[in-house]
Amino acid sequence: MLNRYAIGISLLAILGWGAPRAGAAAKEQRQIKWEGLSALVGQKVRVVMPDGSQIEGKATKLEADALAVEIGKTSNKMAYPKGPFLVPRATLKTLDVSHRTKQWRIICTAAGGALGLLFGTKLVLGSNLFAKQPHQGEELAALVIGMPVLGYALGNAADRRTITYVIAP
Repeated sequence: MLNRYAIGISLLAILGWGAPRAGAAAKEQRQIKWEGLSALVGQKVRVVMPDGSQIEGKATKLEADALAVEIGKTSNKMAYPKGPFLVPRATLKTLDVSHRTKQWRIICTAAGGALGLLFGTKLVLGSNLFAKQPHQGEELAALVIGMPVLGYALGNAADRRTITYVIAP
């Protein structure tokens, strides 16, 4: 029968390896001039407005006195409804740009799949195949399916990147 402690230890090892990576260096800060914001047109941005409300959407155009944003998500629907909005230059001090990579999803999913196969193989080879043992099929399915899913979830968290741009005066 499969040693349940080995499963727990491997899950803790994956969590211990992936969780710090998921939160480490996911935020980066850069200075940018107003004219440099034109490079961010077409990207998903998040802006904190002077009243503390947050708006998220796609930057559509940079004007001399405002940044045009197509709002898709807002914390104050009355003041900032979904749709086109001009963020005045005077109020825009910082903005966050989010993007995702795929490196850690691939690595963590592969590592989870390898561990699932390793422990699944141990379960099958370490047991008597002719003797019916309760819950053996469920344990095998949980290992072979659950470990890659857990790896993907950890990799997905690690792949999120946010760059905070501080607008230079």
